[in-house]
Amino acid sequence: MPVQINEIIIRAVVNPAPVTSGNSSQPSQAGSKAADYEAIQKVLEIIKEKQER
Repeated sequence: MPVQINEIIIRAVVNPAPVTSGNSSQPSQAGSKAADYEAIQKVLEIIKEKQER
């Protein structure tokens, strides 16, 4: 018998990034943040489409 999930719970913990004097970690974090943002946008679009149905 198929199972349908009607709700999803998303939990997030936001911690401020430690301040560092070097710029070596900046490019990797920027790419990661962009990928995270795109993934979040896709999830929100899917949720919006399901609510419109």
